[in-house]
Amino acid sequence: MTLAFTRYTDDKRDELRPRGSAPVHVRRGAPEGRPLPDGCKPRFTLAADPAGASPLAVVVRKDGGRLAVLTPDHEHLAELRLPPRKKRWRPAYGIHLPDGTVLRGHEGTVPSLLLWLVMLPFALLYLVALALSDSPADVTTAPLRTAWKRPGKLFGRAALTESARRRFRVRGDGIDHRVAYAQAVAKYWER
Repeated sequence: MTLAFTRYTDDKRDELRPRGSAPVHVRRGAPEGRPLPDGCKPRFTLAADPAGASPLAVVVRKDGGRLAVLTPDHEHLAELRLPPRKKRWRPAYGIHLPDGTVLRGHEGTVPSLLLWLVMLPFALLYLVALALSDSPADVTTAPLRTAWKRPGKLFGRAALTESARRRFRVRGDGIDHRVAYAQAVAKYWER
């Protein structure tokens, strides 16, 4: 079964809204009254309620700057590796699962880049029309998708995908939904 969810953000909170399920709330830090393993600094908690009383997963920064996704009982679910702060052309995100499986996600899949190239002339015409009409416009960027796949599988099925509108999709046999939630938040979380 495929899980689809959207990431919503406003000034006060982050929230993940799975289709057909209750929202998952993102809280800064670790749940109160639950100590963390040694050497772990809390980043954020994924919880079923806004108060964070029933956590689903805790994301902590371990030695070396890597993010670990832990269950509330500190069982290791995955390790997330984010690209360096200096953004390259196609930043690479990594998910390392406990069984040794590695999933890599590069911003900009081949189909999304091809679509962007096809749509570029129309976007340029639109920008020229905006300039001539003195209408304000938002900053335009390339609409990119991100797909987390096993390395070397260029056209294989992705375990986790993100659309340009920050909608995420997880295949049923891909990865644990808590790891997908953590990756969705960690990608845009302030570092």
